[in-house]
Amino acid sequence: MSSGRPAEGALPRPPGTAASARADAPAPPARATQRARTIVVGLGNPILGDDGVGWSVLDVVGQRLGEPPADDRLDLVRLAVGGLRLMERLVGYERAILVDAVMVPGRETGTVTTCRLSDLPPRAGQHVDSSHDAPLTEALAAGRSLGAELPDEVLVVGVAIEVTGTFGDRLSEEVARAVPVAAERVLELLGAGSGTTPGAAPRATPVGGGTDGRRQSEGPPVPNPSALPRQ
Repeated sequence: MSSGRPAEGALPRPPGTAASARADAPAPPARATQRARTIVVGLGNPILGDDGVGWSVLDVVGQRLGEPPADDRLDLVRLAVGGLRLMERLVGYERAILVDAVMVPGRETGTVTTCRLSDLPPRAGQHVDSSHDAPLTEALAAGRSLGAELPDEVLVVGVAIEVTGTFGDRLSEEVARAVPVAAERVLELLGAGSGTTPGAAPRATPVGGGTDGRRQSEGPPVPNPSALPRQ
């Protein structure tokens, strides 16, 4: 990873245009005239070690799909925000996939999980549920109450980490091994994964092996995203 990447969150271009948004991009309008189908957000701070795993995952996704993606209904965005500020950046989209570092007691470092935002344990997501802001679920509810056009479907691809707040632009070995697994999970949710068909549920993919007793990805089975209830 490069240490030259900004630590502050990137702002996506208006939905409906292909974009790989970074810090110098304009904020989206309060109401979009044309809603892009999906936004994939890599969350984290790339100069805080494993906290930046969401950006690394998005790098791999971008390598597969292109940046900007060929599909103009899809935006790839890197952010270092949470809560209300994250909610504001989801305005205008129908669907969101958030990639974040998570801390869950008993979950082994590097474990990759996929779940609905509503099923994520409280304060597990390092940016989805920022300790410096309102939980994203509450922020989304507030935005909708004010008439904001927000995603009907919000999924979280989480990578378990052990510590945060350590300065450095490198991931730990365990978390680095999880990056391609998490990227494949995102691609599967988009219908672009290896050996998958659009809308197929993601497989439980081993991290660093699977038949020798080493870590496996964990979490409840994820149903077809199109069949998930609206948030």
